[in-house]
Amino acid sequence: MNGTGNNEGLKLEGESIELELLEPGHKSQLASLLNNEAIWEFTWRKVTELAQAEALVDEALQARANGTQLPFAVIDKKSGRIVGTTRIAEMNRTHRIAEVGYSWLSPAVWRTKVNTECKRLLLAYCFEQLNVQRVQFSVSHFNIRSQRAVERIGAVKEGVLRRARVKPDGSIHDVVIYAILDNEWPAVQDSLDGLLRKTYR
Repeated sequence: MNGTGNNEGLKLEGESIELELLEPGHKSQLASLLNNEAIWEFTWRKVTELAQAEALVDEALQARANGTQLPFAVIDKKSGRIVGTTRIAEMNRTHRIAEVGYSWLSPAVWRTKVNTECKRLLLAYCFEQLNVQRVQFSVSHFNIRSQRAVERIGAVKEGVLRRARVKPDGSIHDVVIYAILDNEWPAVQDSLDGLLRKTYR
């Protein structure tokens, strides 16, 4: 994989958002945004207080420092405010694979172009800069909204990891696996660009 070195100051710019590589300076605003139970309703995580949200941001910053993940703050270009976070994770240089996920957005930007634009920027970076051959998505089987969103951009459903996550209340989540391959990226790119042109105008 190319482009996985320092990455200091890395920004991916879209039309309405900018993805800034996560920095300690993002922590306060992002943790405050993530301290919202609506964001976690269909995930295996549970965040009910600010300290838990702060711990999630700290984990992301540590993963960046370790060189295993590239977490980003999602910035609304018009307001300059953070509206969520997303991440390139599970980067394997030997096998040239990565996972796009940890996409936690403010309910204020649900059903807007923000999530689609995030995926467009991250996938382009993975395939065109990191030179991966596979990008994977892992979605809780309870999270039908996220499954539909991933399917909508052209990811292929590959299977289900049964009993793969345990929630704090003890309930069990299966995880649905999707992927996009490098030879599928041009068609997915065209589809994403079409969605951004037609759906959100």
